[in-house]
Amino acid sequence: MLVPSSVSAVTSMTVQDDIGDIGFGIDPKTGFTMHEWADNTPIAQAGYFDIASVSLSQKGRTYTFGMELAAALPKEGSPLPGGIHVAEWAMWIDPSPYNYFTNPVAPLFLISLRYDGSSYSAFVMDYATMTTTPIPFSVDGAKLQLQFSAASIGNLALEWWSPLVREWTGLVGSAGYWFVDGILTESGLIDLPWPPA
Repeated sequence: MLVPSSVSAVTSMTVQDDIGDIGFGIDPKTGFTMHEWADNTPIAQAGYFDIASVSLSQKGRTYTFGMELAAALPKEGSPLPGGIHVAEWAMWIDPSPYNYFTNPVAPLFLISLRYDGSSYSAFVMDYATMTTTPIPFSVDGAKLQLQFSAASIGNLALEWWSPLVREWTGLVGSAGYWFVDGILTESGLIDLPWPPA
């Protein structure tokens, strides 16, 4: 059977994450992740900071990043837990696997969905120029998807991606943020290879 040439193959991967493991941070003494929030804190009880799974797919020159969380994302206009100004569900594109001690690389791009307590926005940010470009997104209960093009990331050969959730207790762009959850690989890294092995 012949496949029409207009149909592009889809490359995809999905990675599961444990529920109840929020409080993602890098221990400066060991370089490994540590957990910082107890189960009874408002940020833990919200559920939408806790990653259940992440996915990345590519069809032609279009990528789709997805995340499923332990609970539904807030409806627009719903307040965030006390003290949090912005919630962010995102993936970073890195030039090589990040390691706090041996390879503390600077990211190349950020693909982000942000919620500020009133509305959502999504964008690609180029770290070289600090410019942002809006991108399409969807929020459906506990699932989100962001779509971006190869052109929006400089047509680079995407090799490493790091999905993380963070919350901003200070103003966006300040140092007032914490990583809440992420994917930790068996080797203690937070980057995943692309394309999948």
